[in-house]
Amino acid sequence: MGNLLIFFIFQSWWLSILVATIFLLIVLIFIRRRIETARRNQVRLEVKIADRTKEIRQQKTKIEEQKRLLEEEKNKVDEQQALLKIEKDRTEQWLLNTLPSQVVIELKRNGKVKAQAFKQVSIMFTDVVGFTRISESMAPSLIVSKLDILFQKFDEIIQANNLEKIKTIGDAYMCAGGVPIENSTNPIDACCAALQIQAFMEKLKYEAIANHEDYWEIRLGINTGPVIAGIIGNIRLAYDVWGSSVNLAQRMEMLGEPGKVTVTGNTFQHVEPYFEYQYKGKVLTKSRTNEDMYVIERIKPELSINAEGLLPNSRFEEIKKLHHYSSIKYYKAEHHVMDILQKNLSPSLYYHSIAHTKDVVKSVERIALLEGVTDESLFLLKTAAIFHDSGFIEQYDKNEPIGARMAQEILPKYGYTEQHIKTIVELIYVTEIPHKPINKLQEIICDADLDYLGRDDFEEISDKLCKELLEQGKIKSRKEWDQIQVNFISQHQYFTSTAIETRRTKKLANLEVIIDRLNEDGYESLEV
Repeated sequence: MGNLLIFFIFQSWWLSILVATIFLLIVLIFIRRRIETARRNQVRLEVKIADRTKEIRQQKTKIEEQKRLLEEEKNKVDEQQALLKIEKDRTEQWLLNTLPSQVVIELKRNGKVKAQAFKQVSIMFTDVVGFTRISESMAPSLIVSKLDILFQKFDEIIQANNLEKIKTIGDAYMCAGGVPIENSTNPIDACCAALQIQAFMEKLKYEAIANHEDYWEIRLGINTGPVIAGIIGNIRLAYDVWGSSVNLAQRMEMLGEPGKVTVTGNTFQHVEPYFEYQYKGKVLTKSRTNEDMYVIERIKPELSINAEGLLPNSRFEEIKKLHHYSSIKYYKAEHHVMDILQKNLSPSLYYHSIAHTKDVVKSVERIALLEGVTDESLFLLKTAAIFHDSGFIEQYDKNEPIGARMAQEILPKYGYTEQHIKTIVELIYVTEIPHKPINKLQEIICDADLDYLGRDDFEEISDKLCKELLEQGKIKSRKEWDQIQVNFISQHQYFTSTAIETRRTKKLANLEVIIDRLNEDGYESLEV
């Protein structure tokens, strides 16, 4: 029984081992097959991945090629657009160099530019003196080169002065102010540009002389008046101006002197307050009419930078604003009164003539500007100056009330208020000798009235007053006049700092000359 039990137990153990072994074998086989299956699946996946990767690479290559082609096409388009823009910019720049900017805008907007009338345009012509002779003795290439230098500088100057270049014809250069945009300052702008052009030519002349070379000079003419301006035709577009005003400007250039700025009376009436000038008389135009001709010499020193007469200073701009925006019509009033004086002053008034009135107006303006007077007070001072001796047309002594009355009658027509006229009347009365000014404006007009006492032309003006007083029976001899002058000048004083600084020293020198003459007592040969 015991052995049988041991046998069964032994058999059971081997059976368990066998079963376990078989089970393990089955598990191992299963695992192996699963591994093999997984491996095969991985291989298949890797193959698929490789195939897909290859496909993706091929697609990527195609996409990159397409992208490259698109980029090349885009570059070509961009290049074409850039070229078109450059061409457009060049075309627009050419238009801007050829036509005024406002005209270019109208041309682009409407496709054409209509000719239109302008009431006030200043036209300037320049022409090289003796160009025909020059062209016969100089190589064409050198002529063109020199003209190019000149015209480039002219372009720069006129642009800085708000003028428009119209055209060049050979050695002639033409520009205009007040077109295609109207403005009221174009006569002033044209004269400033003209002075700067002639200054440039003068500089070239001195340089040429220093280097023993030939030099060129130009004539220059300006006229102001109505014109028609615009573009005619559809090819070779050019902005131009037409009318008798253009012809008159060219006439001024032809009649002018080399190196000078020659203008018509039409231009002069707009620029008189700003420039020193010479009246050249009347000239015959091609239309057989007589036209006033002036030479503009320089900007007034007190209105120019460093008193050089070439570039306007801040006072110039202030006076320009005053003239254009004040309600006072000073220049119309001045011309009215000057006409009255011209017609009615006695020829025996050698000193108290219209020349004296003009001299006081000029002096009062100079002193006022240097004293910083640039508002309407300047007009009041100049107006008082034109009336201060106007009473001489009616009586010699105590004539100030007559001048005051004339001012009260005439000035309301020219934009002067009651307060303006009251101030002017006070300024007229204060010029009565002896001077007793009580404010700055009165000091200015008193100094202007006797400005000549401290100038180089003192003797010439003094002689005129002496002659006048002799004919009026106020004095009996030149010696008596000198005695009166010594007494008067010794007691006289200037009031403004400007007059004291610029006239006092010369006044004292003039006084010494009179004293020396009295001491020498050689009047028999000097009697008037």
